[in-house]
Amino acid sequence: MKLNLLAVATASMVLAALLVSCKNSETAPETAMPNGEFIYNVPCKVVNIHQELDGQSILFLWLHGGVHDVAKHDLFEFNHLDCCAADDSVLNYLQKKNIKAIALFPVCHRAGVDHPVHWRDCWGDVKRIIDDYVDKGLVDTNRIYLAGSSDGGVGTWDYAQMHPELFAVAMPMSCSVPHKVTIPVYFFNTSDEDDTTADVEELKAQGCDITFKHCPQYKHGGDAAECTEEFLDKFFSYRKN
Repeated sequence: MKLNLLAVATASMVLAALLVSCKNSETAPETAMPNGEFIYNVPCKVVNIHQELDGQSILFLWLHGGVHDVAKHDLFEFNHLDCCAADDSVLNYLQKKNIKAIALFPVCHRAGVDHPVHWRDCWGDVKRIIDDYVDKGLVDTNRIYLAGSSDGGVGTWDYAQMHPELFAVAMPMSCSVPHKVTIPVYFFNTSDEDDTTADVEELKAQGCDITFKHCPQYKHGGDAAECTEEFLDKFFSYRKN
């Protein structure tokens, strides 16, 4: 099935866990979609930026929050595709900087379950989405970037620890409980989370490359303000190897 500019659609598609087509973000201009066929096992939004440029795209993966709440796994009651200001900050940055990019916003979802489904439970599905783009040669595998907020920040820690070979750098936000990782990490949290400075310092002593900033001036999710142009210049300068 060709990838179309469609939003998450019918209940039958969701309940059957079949492919769910994607829509372009309203914050980014309409662009031609990459060639190829894409089958997703979880709902996903795709934003294509500057696809008119030559060469491969960078790939940006954003993980949403709220996955601890069973009710929020109902796609028709809660819109995970547009749930945090940080994703718009990044999309606007990529557009402004004239960077060719594909941004993926998967939804942590399992239909018909009565218990929370966490990002670590969805890794196989998310990896298949990434592999679709990699296998078609559309993205620079040295420039795959991982980020998320709240429960998505927890998922970012999980994915960075589980598959460090895949990502150039990670950015967990509005969460606690840092993990031991082997890739560079920029970590932010707010007054609503624990100040994990001591935990980060212990991990750094073990050789982890973690840059942490506790932001007591912000409430949960407010650390999206740290996604400044200056910071994103540094974040997107990372390349694997």
